[in-house]
Amino acid sequence: MPESKILVKDIMVTAVISVLPSLSLIEAIKVIISHRFDGVPVIDRENRLLGILTEYDVIKESSKLGIPILQSLALEDLSGGDNFWDNFLEMLKSLKVQDVMNKEPLTLKSEATLEEAIMTFRDHHRVNPIPVISDDGKVIGVVSRFDVLKPFNLIDIE
Repeated sequence: MPESKILVKDIMVTAVISVLPSLSLIEAIKVIISHRFDGVPVIDRENRLLGILTEYDVIKESSKLGIPILQSLALEDLSGGDNFWDNFLEMLKSLKVQDVMNKEPLTLKSEATLEEAIMTFRDHHRVNPIPVISDDGKVIGVVSRFDVLKPFNLIDIE
């Protein structure tokens, strides 16, 4: 199979919206929701990649919290206490991006081929998006599953 001439730099999004690790988790989730993203890179003040926060990371962390929450709810109900939800909301408000983010995200370089990007998504089905980083670890773009479909738009079917 001939190697693609399409590179990640040809399909990646360069207007990257990212978050700092110290941002509250609730605010980061609002960023993801408002932009209809699957995730956002987590960067330091010099734009170096520290991790990624995705829907999957939030769901995974929520499920870890789920069992203790249900146990506490049952105990509160039995004791007649009503502080559970106040305590739960305070705990949620205290979480930061750094508490939930994936600290070892997959990355791609801008010179990676379209095939490499497709294979990465195939082999790591929970990953989306993938940060594109420079040699010094700075985020220069992101590529999503949607982005790897862009070249198909150029195919003439008539």
